[in-house]
This record gives sequence, C-alpha cells and structure tokens, in this order.
Amino acid sequence: MSGQSFFEHLFEHSKQVTPYLIGSINHQPNESSEHPIVRIDYSSAAQIQSLYEQLKLLHPEAGAPYWLTRTWTLLCWQPIYVAFIAIYACRGLPNISTMAQSIQSGFVSGYQFKSATYQQGSEQELITKAGHELNLLFDYFRSEMSQWTRIRPGFTRHLFADGILGCLVKLSQYAPELPEHYLLEQARLWLRACDLSEKFMDRLTYDDSSKQLTLIRTSCCLVYKCQGRKLCDDCPRHPNNKR
Repeated sequence: MSGQSFFEHLFEHSKQVTPYLIGSINHQPNESSEHPIVRIDYSSAAQIQSLYEQLKLLHPEAGAPYWLTRTWTLLCWQPIYVAFIAIYACRGLPNISTMAQSIQSGFVSGYQFKSATYQQGSEQELITKAGHELNLLFDYFRSEMSQWTRIRPGFTRHLFADGILGCLVKLSQYAPELPEHYLLEQARLWLRACDLSEKFMDRLTYDDSSKQLTLIRTSCCLVYKCQGRKLCDDCPRHPNNKR
C-alpha cells in the first residue's frame, strides 16, 4: 500500500471511531495551523500550560489534581488511538512520536504528520515500535510539563496503562469475534512494548456472554469533581467496582 493510500485509510478510520480524531498531512504544522500545536521537535511547555489554564477556567471547582490529570489525558489520547487504528485497521504504523496535535479550547483534537511515510511489519513488530514511539512522546510531554508543575512518572504510567487497556476494550467492542486469548495476548504485548507492568492485566476481565473485555481502571480521571458530573462506570472509585 502506498503512503498516500495508507494515510487516507487511517484518516477515514479515525473519523469513524470519533469525529474529534481528524488527521492530515501537513509539512509545516506549526506555521499553518490556526490553533496552538504540540509536537516533539520544539518546546511546547507554554502551549501545554495554556491548556491547563483553559481547563482551570472551564472547571474552577474541580481543583488542581483534575486539571493536571485532564491535561495529561488530553495530550495522550490521540497518539494511543492513532497507534491502535493504524495497526489493527490499516496494518501499518506512522511515526507516532513526531505527530503534531492541535489544542482547541480546553480540548485536544486534530493530529498531523509531516510526511506520508509509515512502517509495515507483523502485528507484534508494529506494537513493539508503537510502544517505543509512545514512550518517546510521553517522556517529552512529561519533560515539558515539568518546567511548570510537578508530574510524577508513576502517576503518568497508570494513566498510560489505562489508556492502552481502554483501547483494547474498544477493540473488543468493534470486533466481538476476536477470542479471549487473542485479546489478552494483545494486552500483554502492549504492556511489554510500553514498558508497563503486566500487573495491569489484572484490571481486565473477559465476559463470555458479551464476548467483550471489560476494564476497571487503576486511575480516576476525577471528572466527578466537575459540577454536574459523576463517576465513570470503569472508575476504581465506583461502588460497583470495589474489590
């Protein structure tokens, strides 16, 4: 498959998963975008801090732990989604670590690549590559955020693992024909590739009746601290998920 065809498929599948996941090829993303851009090859500390401040204005009642958690998850959701869609729907992988992302008002939506180059390989090879790329990108985010706030690696690892396993749950929903052993093996491959503990596997359960994975996250997004919001169904704080 040509690079152009691969990215056409990637962008189309992305929009089908969620309309907020809008991809493009843009050789000069920082100069041509109307929104602030976050990307690994220049300093994004100010842009990321502005996202944090936007969340602070939007949800003043939620508090600093929510603003920090939300900032981090907004930065990371698109790279994880794109990696999954690229591997499982398009059988390839773009250079995730160099993707640029657009900061909207209190949100991150839209991603760009500089060129139509991508990598092919087996599923396992692509997952290994994706884990490496995601770690490079997330280490960069943490380094940029460390310039203006304290952000612990342990905190981000839990959110990282929840993001990965959450995407596997969505994969099982999109493809209920995938067997339990395959989904659990994929979870193990992703955790290893991302240098995350396989203990996170304990948070997954396979439902034989629905043929889907379910997840109880290890981290709380703290959205319940926002006015009018409540605990998520997969939140570890939810009464139904107490073990």
